[in-house]
Amino acid sequence: MYVYGKNQVVELLKSTPQRVEKVFISRKTHLPLELLRLLETLNTPVIHVDNEKIERMVGNDRHQGVVAVVREMEFSSLAEVVDKTVTKRGILLVCDHIKDPQNLGNIIRSCDALGATGVVIPAMKAAGFTEAVIKASAGAVFNIHICVVENLASFLREIKKRDIWVYVLERGGKCLYDAVYNFPMALVVGSEDEGVGEGIKKTSDEIVSIPMVGKINSLNAASSAAIALSWILYIKGADNGEKVFHS
Repeated sequence: MYVYGKNQVVELLKSTPQRVEKVFISRKTHLPLELLRLLETLNTPVIHVDNEKIERMVGNDRHQGVVAVVREMEFSSLAEVVDKTVTKRGILLVCDHIKDPQNLGNIIRSCDALGATGVVIPAMKAAGFTEAVIKASAGAVFNIHICVVENLASFLREIKKRDIWVYVLERGGKCLYDAVYNFPMALVVGSEDEGVGEGIKKTSDEIVSIPMVGKINSLNAASSAAIALSWILYIKGADNGEKVFHS
């Protein structure tokens, strides 16, 4: 698997450098100081090549002259992520029907930025963890717990036994800003095309919706997830008398 782009490779080397097998650098590329320092500490080969070779490797010109060859994606255990969510009274983001790599990558990026305890995706009917997902996440896939489950509805029923509340983000529900949130919780997000499955909606404790005032009556999954996470995190902090966000 390839991870490419300066920011993405920086995040990779900061979080899990042991996964890197080698790094290719274009001879014409100017590297930021942080990346240079990380490369100096790397115990694997750093190879300087022509820009054309890197383009042939990744199949596009969006690599910014830096490509890391890494071992396949490593996922966290469900027990670890559920325990973390319960202990921190946190927010677990669950993806249903997210097939677009850009959406999935951006959701993971938002989860990392907004303090979700982890991301859960189904083994089927979801985007795989390709280079496009890693690129869209800006390297956040290396900073956050990601789990894969065989059946989302069964998983949600099990975590409810751990007193984790389940909220579904979907049109036709209670206004996001009027709902009462209980923690720990799981927030389920579906695509704007297919939405969240009926079985999962029946499992939920509450369905919440983002109010719309324009002619467009839906947002993509990544935008919806970011809006909902930001609001729920703010509510969680306000309830606890904490300052959640830092500039």
